[in-house]
Amino acid sequence: MPEKNGLVNPFVLSDDDGYMWLKGNLHSHSTNSDGRVSPQERVDGYVNQGYDYLCVSDHNNITFVETLTCPENFTLIQGAELHPDNPFGGDRHHFVALNISADMDARAMPPQHVIDEVKKQGGSIWLAHPHWSGINILRDTIPLTGLAGIEVFNTTCRCAGRGESSVHWDDWMDLSGQLLPALGNDDSHAAESEARDTYQGWTMVRVKERSPEAIVEALESGAGYSSTGPQIFDIQLHSGEGRTVEVTVKCSPAQRIAAVLDLRGTEYHEGGELFETATFKLRPGSKHVRFEIIAPNGDKAWSNPFDLTAL
Repeated sequence: MPEKNGLVNPFVLSDDDGYMWLKGNLHSHSTNSDGRVSPQERVDGYVNQGYDYLCVSDHNNITFVETLTCPENFTLIQGAELHPDNPFGGDRHHFVALNISADMDARAMPPQHVIDEVKKQGGSIWLAHPHWSGINILRDTIPLTGLAGIEVFNTTCRCAGRGESSVHWDDWMDLSGQLLPALGNDDSHAAESEARDTYQGWTMVRVKERSPEAIVEALESGAGYSSTGPQIFDIQLHSGEGRTVEVTVKCSPAQRIAAVLDLRGTEYHEGGELFETATFKLRPGSKHVRFEIIAPNGDKAWSNPFDLTAL
Protein backbone atom coordinates (compact mmCIF):
# COMPACT_ATOMS: atom_id res chain seq x y z
CA MET A 1 0.00 0.00 0.00
CA PRO A 2 1.69 3.22 -1.10
CA GLU A 3 2.02 5.90 1.52
CA LYS A 4 1.20 9.53 0.85
CA ASN A 5 4.77 10.21 -0.31
CA GLY A 6 4.87 7.17 -2.61
CA LEU A 7 6.84 4.78 -0.40
CA VAL A 8 5.41 1.37 0.43
CA ASN A 9 5.05 -0.27 3.83
CA PRO A 10 6.36 -3.79 3.12
CA PHE A 11 4.75 -5.13 6.27
CA VAL A 12 1.24 -4.73 4.88
CA LEU A 13 2.07 -6.82 1.80
CA SER A 14 0.57 -10.23 2.57
CA ASP A 15 1.83 -13.75 1.93
CA ASP A 16 -1.75 -14.51 0.88
CA ASP A 17 -1.32 -12.09 -2.02
CA GLY A 18 1.82 -13.87 -3.17
CA TYR A 19 4.46 -11.68 -1.54
CA MET A 20 7.72 -13.13 -0.23
CA TRP A 21 10.91 -11.83 1.37
CA LEU A 22 14.17 -12.05 -0.60
CA LYS A 23 17.64 -11.41 0.83
CA GLY A 24 20.36 -9.90 -1.32
CA ASN A 25 23.54 -7.90 -1.76
CA LEU A 26 23.65 -5.19 -4.42
CA HIS A 27 27.29 -4.12 -4.12
CA SER A 28 30.15 -6.54 -4.76
CA HIS A 29 33.36 -6.75 -6.75
CA SER A 30 35.32 -9.37 -8.63
CA THR A 31 38.54 -9.68 -10.60
CA ASN A 32 36.76 -7.72 -13.33
CA SER A 33 37.73 -4.70 -11.22
CA ASP A 34 39.48 -4.74 -7.81
CA GLY A 35 37.91 -7.81 -6.21
CA ARG A 36 40.00 -10.79 -5.14
CA VAL A 37 37.82 -13.56 -6.60
CA SER A 38 36.36 -14.26 -10.02
CA PRO A 39 32.81 -13.16 -10.82
CA GLN A 40 31.59 -16.77 -10.74
CA GLU A 41 33.23 -17.41 -7.36
CA ARG A 42 31.56 -14.27 -6.01
CA VAL A 43 28.16 -15.53 -7.20
CA ASP A 44 28.76 -19.04 -5.85
CA GLY A 45 29.62 -17.65 -2.43
CA TYR A 46 26.34 -15.76 -2.07
CA VAL A 47 24.35 -18.69 -3.45
CA ASN A 48 25.95 -21.02 -0.89
CA GLN A 49 25.18 -18.57 1.94
CA GLY A 50 21.46 -18.70 1.19
CA TYR A 51 21.07 -15.31 -0.48
CA ASP A 52 18.37 -14.85 -3.09
CA TYR A 53 19.88 -12.14 -5.31
CA LEU A 54 23.19 -10.44 -6.07
CA CYS A 55 24.67 -7.66 -8.17
CA VAL A 56 28.33 -8.00 -9.16
CA SER A 57 28.87 -4.24 -9.40
CA ASP A 58 32.42 -3.93 -10.66
CA HIS A 59 33.94 -0.46 -10.90
CA ASN A 60 33.07 1.30 -14.18
CA ASN A 61 32.62 -2.08 -15.81
CA ILE A 62 29.50 -4.24 -16.20
CA THR A 63 29.96 -7.91 -15.40
CA PHE A 64 27.29 -9.22 -17.75
CA VAL A 65 24.96 -11.72 -16.17
CA GLU A 66 24.94 -14.01 -19.20
CA THR A 67 28.58 -14.83 -18.39
CA LEU A 68 27.55 -16.23 -15.00
CA THR A 69 25.65 -19.29 -13.83
CA CYS A 70 23.40 -19.69 -10.81
CA PRO A 71 20.43 -21.77 -9.62
CA GLU A 72 17.06 -21.03 -11.18
CA ASN A 73 15.72 -19.49 -7.96
CA PHE A 74 18.69 -17.10 -7.59
CA THR A 75 18.45 -13.69 -9.28
CA LEU A 76 21.39 -11.86 -10.81
CA ILE A 77 21.00 -8.10 -11.20
CA GLN A 78 23.27 -6.53 -13.79
CA GLY A 79 25.04 -3.36 -12.72
CA ALA A 80 28.23 -1.46 -11.93
CA GLU A 81 29.71 1.03 -9.50
CA LEU A 82 30.21 4.31 -11.36
CA HIS A 83 32.60 7.13 -10.46
CA PRO A 84 32.04 10.50 -12.09
CA ASP A 85 34.10 13.43 -10.86
CA ASN A 86 32.44 15.64 -8.28
CA PRO A 87 32.21 19.25 -9.54
CA PHE A 88 30.80 20.55 -6.25
CA GLY A 89 33.96 20.33 -4.14
CA GLY A 90 33.75 16.92 -2.50
CA ASP A 91 35.55 13.68 -3.29
CA ARG A 92 34.75 11.60 -6.38
CA HIS A 93 31.18 10.24 -6.48
CA HIS A 94 30.39 6.57 -5.92
CA PHE A 95 27.09 5.45 -7.43
CA VAL A 96 25.69 1.91 -7.56
CA ALA A 97 23.80 1.45 -10.83
CA LEU A 98 21.36 -1.47 -11.14
CA ASN A 99 19.66 -2.99 -14.18
CA ILE A 100 21.83 -1.21 -16.74
CA SER A 101 22.52 -2.70 -20.15
CA ALA A 102 25.56 -0.88 -21.54
CA ASP A 103 28.87 0.39 -20.19
CA MET A 104 29.50 4.12 -20.04
CA ASP A 105 32.63 6.19 -19.43
CA ALA A 106 31.31 7.66 -16.19
CA ARG A 107 34.71 9.09 -15.22
CA ALA A 108 34.50 11.43 -18.22
CA MET A 109 30.89 12.47 -17.56
CA PRO A 110 29.34 14.98 -15.14
CA PRO A 111 27.47 13.19 -12.35
CA GLN A 112 24.05 14.38 -13.51
CA HIS A 113 24.75 13.00 -16.98
CA VAL A 114 25.66 9.63 -15.43
CA ILE A 115 22.38 9.57 -13.48
CA ASP A 116 20.44 10.52 -16.60
CA GLU A 117 22.14 7.84 -18.70
CA VAL A 118 21.43 5.12 -16.13
CA LYS A 119 17.77 6.10 -16.06
CA LYS A 120 17.69 6.28 -19.87
CA GLN A 121 18.82 2.65 -19.88
CA GLY A 122 15.92 1.80 -17.56
CA GLY A 123 18.23 1.44 -14.57
CA SER A 124 18.24 2.56 -10.96
CA ILE A 125 21.09 4.54 -9.40
CA TRP A 126 21.95 4.89 -5.69
CA LEU A 127 24.33 7.00 -3.60
CA ALA A 128 26.95 4.62 -2.19
CA HIS A 129 28.66 4.92 1.23
CA PRO A 130 28.64 8.74 1.50
CA HIS A 131 30.14 8.69 5.02
CA TRP A 132 33.19 6.76 3.84
CA SER A 133 33.43 8.91 0.70
CA GLY A 134 33.40 12.17 2.66
CA ILE A 135 30.30 13.33 0.80
CA ASN A 136 28.50 16.38 2.12
CA ILE A 137 24.81 16.02 1.26
CA LEU A 138 24.08 19.75 0.97
CA ARG A 139 27.15 20.46 -1.17
CA ASP A 140 27.52 17.28 -3.22
CA THR A 141 24.12 15.53 -3.42
CA ILE A 142 21.31 18.08 -3.27
CA PRO A 143 22.34 19.61 -6.65
CA LEU A 144 21.67 16.21 -8.29
CA THR A 145 18.30 14.77 -9.30
CA GLY A 146 17.28 11.21 -10.03
CA LEU A 147 19.13 9.24 -7.36
CA ALA A 148 16.87 6.51 -5.97
CA GLY A 149 18.20 6.47 -2.42
CA ILE A 150 21.19 5.83 -0.18
CA GLU A 151 23.42 3.00 0.95
CA VAL A 152 22.98 3.24 4.73
CA PHE A 153 25.38 0.41 5.57
CA ASN A 154 28.50 -0.90 3.83
CA THR A 155 30.61 -3.73 5.26
CA THR A 156 33.87 -2.76 3.55
CA CYS A 157 33.49 0.81 4.76
CA ARG A 158 32.80 -0.45 8.29
CA CYS A 159 36.22 -2.10 8.12
CA ALA A 160 37.56 1.42 7.51
CA GLY A 161 35.59 2.89 10.42
CA ARG A 162 32.85 4.59 8.37
CA GLY A 163 30.34 1.87 7.62
CA GLU A 164 27.08 3.60 8.48
CA SER A 165 25.63 6.62 6.65
CA SER A 166 22.42 7.09 8.63
CA VAL A 167 23.08 10.76 9.46
CA HIS A 168 23.62 11.45 5.74
CA TRP A 169 20.30 9.71 5.10
CA ASP A 170 18.53 11.94 7.62
CA ASP A 171 20.21 15.08 6.27
CA TRP A 172 19.22 14.24 2.70
CA MET A 173 15.58 13.69 3.64
CA ASP A 174 15.52 16.87 5.70
CA LEU A 175 17.09 19.02 2.99
CA SER A 176 15.10 17.56 0.10
CA GLY A 177 11.76 17.18 1.84
CA GLN A 178 11.52 13.67 0.39
CA LEU A 179 11.49 10.26 2.03
CA LEU A 180 14.23 8.06 0.60
CA PRO A 181 14.74 4.29 0.74
CA ALA A 182 18.03 2.72 1.78
CA LEU A 183 20.23 -0.28 1.00
CA GLY A 184 22.48 -2.40 3.18
CA ASN A 185 25.41 -3.95 1.30
CA ASP A 186 28.73 -5.72 1.69
CA ASP A 187 30.72 -4.00 -1.07
CA SER A 188 32.64 -7.27 -0.96
CA HIS A 189 36.17 -7.25 -2.33
CA ALA A 190 37.92 -9.95 -0.30
CA ALA A 191 37.75 -13.71 -0.63
CA GLU A 192 35.32 -15.53 1.63
CA SER A 193 38.24 -17.20 3.44
CA GLU A 194 39.47 -13.80 4.63
CA ALA A 195 36.23 -13.28 6.63
CA ARG A 196 36.48 -9.54 6.04
CA ASP A 197 33.68 -8.04 3.97
CA THR A 198 31.32 -10.82 2.88
CA TYR A 199 27.87 -11.84 4.16
CA GLN A 200 27.58 -9.12 6.80
CA GLY A 201 25.19 -6.55 5.30
CA TRP A 202 22.11 -7.14 3.15
CA THR A 203 18.80 -5.77 1.93
CA MET A 204 15.52 -7.61 2.37
CA VAL A 205 12.84 -6.90 -0.26
CA ARG A 206 9.15 -7.82 -0.41
CA VAL A 207 8.24 -9.02 -3.90
CA LYS A 208 5.90 -11.29 -5.81
CA GLU A 209 8.50 -12.61 -8.24
CA ARG A 210 12.24 -13.25 -8.38
CA SER A 211 13.03 -10.97 -11.29
CA PRO A 212 15.56 -8.10 -11.42
CA GLU A 213 12.73 -5.74 -12.36
CA ALA A 214 10.56 -6.72 -9.39
CA ILE A 215 13.48 -6.47 -6.95
CA VAL A 216 14.58 -3.03 -8.17
CA GLU A 217 10.99 -1.78 -8.17
CA ALA A 218 10.64 -2.92 -4.54
CA LEU A 219 13.93 -1.26 -3.59
CA GLU A 220 12.91 2.07 -5.10
CA SER A 221 9.42 1.94 -3.57
CA GLY A 222 10.78 1.30 -0.08
CA ALA A 223 9.30 -2.22 0.16
CA GLY A 224 12.16 -3.63 2.21
CA TYR A 225 14.68 -3.02 4.98
CA SER A 226 18.43 -3.23 5.52
CA SER A 227 20.23 -5.35 8.10
CA THR A 228 23.47 -6.68 9.51
CA GLY A 229 21.61 -9.36 11.46
CA PRO A 230 18.24 -8.51 13.03
CA GLN A 231 14.99 -9.42 11.33
CA ILE A 232 11.98 -7.12 11.21
CA PHE A 233 8.72 -9.05 11.08
CA ASP A 234 6.20 -6.23 11.34
CA ILE A 235 5.88 -2.48 11.90
CA GLN A 236 2.43 -1.00 12.40
CA LEU A 237 1.69 2.67 13.09
CA HIS A 238 -1.57 3.91 14.58
CA SER A 239 -2.77 7.44 15.22
CA GLY A 240 -3.90 8.11 18.77
CA GLU A 241 -5.56 10.91 20.63
CA GLY A 242 -4.49 14.40 19.70
CA ARG A 243 -1.30 14.30 17.64
CA THR A 244 0.13 11.10 19.14
CA VAL A 245 1.28 8.11 17.08
CA GLU A 246 1.76 4.64 18.54
CA VAL A 247 3.94 2.00 16.90
CA THR A 248 4.17 -1.74 17.35
CA VAL A 249 7.38 -3.41 16.16
CA LYS A 250 7.86 -7.18 15.95
CA CYS A 251 11.42 -8.35 15.38
CA SER A 252 14.06 -10.91 16.28
CA PRO A 253 15.40 -10.56 19.87
CA ALA A 254 16.46 -6.95 20.42
CA GLN A 255 17.95 -4.88 23.21
CA ARG A 256 16.81 -1.48 21.90
CA ILE A 257 14.79 0.21 19.18
CA ALA A 258 15.57 3.73 18.06
CA ALA A 259 12.72 5.62 16.44
CA VAL A 260 14.52 8.29 14.41
CA LEU A 261 12.14 11.14 13.70
CA ASP A 262 12.63 14.25 11.61
CA LEU A 263 12.37 16.10 14.93
CA ARG A 264 14.63 14.29 17.40
CA GLY A 265 13.63 10.74 18.28
CA THR A 266 12.49 8.12 20.79
CA GLU A 267 14.20 5.03 22.22
CA TYR A 268 12.46 1.88 23.42
CA HIS A 269 14.11 -0.62 25.76
CA GLU A 270 13.15 -2.90 28.62
CA GLY A 271 15.91 -2.11 31.09
CA GLY A 272 18.42 -4.54 29.66
CA GLU A 273 15.95 -7.36 29.03
CA LEU A 274 15.57 -8.68 25.49
CA PHE A 275 12.24 -8.40 23.71
CA GLU A 276 10.63 -9.35 20.40
CA THR A 277 7.56 -7.09 20.46
CA ALA A 278 7.55 -3.41 21.40
CA THR A 279 4.64 -0.98 21.53
CA PHE A 280 5.41 2.64 22.31
CA LYS A 281 4.45 6.22 21.49
CA LEU A 282 6.43 8.53 19.23
CA ARG A 283 7.23 12.13 19.99
CA PRO A 284 4.36 14.27 18.65
CA GLY A 285 4.62 16.76 15.82
CA SER A 286 6.93 14.82 13.49
CA LYS A 287 6.47 14.25 9.77
CA HIS A 288 8.31 10.96 9.35
CA VAL A 289 10.04 8.19 11.25
CA ARG A 290 12.42 5.34 10.56
CA PHE A 291 13.39 2.56 12.98
CA GLU A 292 16.70 1.01 13.98
CA ILE A 293 16.51 -2.37 15.70
CA ILE A 294 19.61 -3.20 17.76
CA ALA A 295 20.35 -6.86 18.49
CA PRO A 296 22.00 -8.16 21.69
CA ASN A 297 25.40 -8.25 19.95
CA GLY A 298 25.02 -4.72 18.54
CA ASP A 299 24.03 -5.73 15.02
CA LYS A 300 21.40 -3.46 13.53
CA ALA A 301 18.48 -3.35 11.11
CA TRP A 302 17.17 -0.17 9.49
CA SER A 303 13.57 0.21 8.34
CA ASN A 304 12.75 2.54 5.50
CA PRO A 305 10.99 5.76 6.55
CA PHE A 306 7.26 6.03 7.21
CA ASP A 307 5.20 9.12 6.42
CA LEU A 308 3.45 10.15 9.63
CA THR A 309 1.39 12.79 7.85
CA ALA A 310 -0.43 9.99 5.99
CA LEU A 311 -1.93 8.56 9.20
